[in-house]
Amino acid sequence: MNRATSVYLDLVRFLAALLVLLTHLAYARYSGGMLLWLRTYGNDAVMIFFVLSGFVIAHVAATRDHDIRSYFINRLARIYSVAIPSIVLTVALDQTGRLINPAAYEGFWYQDSQPLLRVLTALTFTNELWFTSWRLFTNGPYWSVGYEFWYYTLFAALWYTRGAARISLTLAIALLTGPKILMLFPIWMAGVWVYRRQQRVTAGPLAGWSLFLGSFIGYLAFRLTGTRDLLLQWSYQQWGHEFVEGSLRWSNEFLSSYLLGTLVIANFIGFHAISTALAPWLERHAARIQSWAGYTFSIYLFHYPLLQFLAATGLFPATSPLAVTALGLCTLFTCRLLGDFTEKRKDVAKGLLRRLFRASDKTTVTSTIR
Repeated sequence: MNRATSVYLDLVRFLAALLVLLTHLAYARYSGGMLLWLRTYGNDAVMIFFVLSGFVIAHVAATRDHDIRSYFINRLARIYSVAIPSIVLTVALDQTGRLINPAAYEGFWYQDSQPLLRVLTALTFTNELWFTSWRLFTNGPYWSVGYEFWYYTLFAALWYTRGAARISLTLAIALLTGPKILMLFPIWMAGVWVYRRQQRVTAGPLAGWSLFLGSFIGYLAFRLTGTRDLLLQWSYQQWGHEFVEGSLRWSNEFLSSYLLGTLVIANFIGFHAISTALAPWLERHAARIQSWAGYTFSIYLFHYPLLQFLAATGLFPATSPLAVTALGLCTLFTCRLLGDFTEKRKDVAKGLLRRLFRASDKTTVTSTIR
């Protein structure tokens, strides 16, 4: 992966995180309806994340994580360094916000039945297994962590094991996760495929520009023709509204997701082929892009409870464009500030996990000797 491609993927990662924040800011209770047209773009951003995640995981597995232990230490450090603080922050902000303005938390966006179970499933990434869906109080975006972790685990079974062990482990993990998560796994694996393809072959300039520009034209057509709505309605007709929305939950737009995944694949392959042409512009902005990209996980997991809390204070009237802009910027920069103490400290989590693994090894050896 050349530097231009790396910087471009960082730019895509940050823009996808920003889009997720904007799709939630678009709720009428935050922005009075002036941004409502953005509401349906959240799934698009997450599909970008899934393809990008598969690409990055394939890269680190091929270049750095040469054994399964290193792989899981790095993955868990990356997730837990932000996930645990996000759980704590969500609980703290939600409870404080409810004291300030209880009415602001009366809606689908805040779910608090069986609170200990919600926290436990979030900590163990079991919040989305099969047809269950345990929302982490106001933190709706946390759902995708319950998908990503199992994609990491499935990838590990496929990458680091061989023969009968690979088959049995993959089937066992698939059986545990259930169909809802598995439905979007091909999109994540598409990122793995793109990475491996780029290691072997690069498209020519003409094909590269065609794929790169064509992906944007294809996405524009996808949106302007209402294809998302048509596919969703077709899904309702085939399997019923209750099953698609109630059981599939975050996988409800799986048909659109496959189309979006294909467009993201085309975009990544196309950009890699023309990366040298765009490298000068990217290099000029590389430092700023990479700086913000380093906070994308924090933006993703912290923004929703922050939005809800700040809105609950009454300091950001939803009818004022200036106040809505201030709410969005305040949320974004608070996420970045929090990221300095979470996402940027993942090496601390990595060190702790290594010590835990070493302690486990010593315990195993001692038990064996005895």
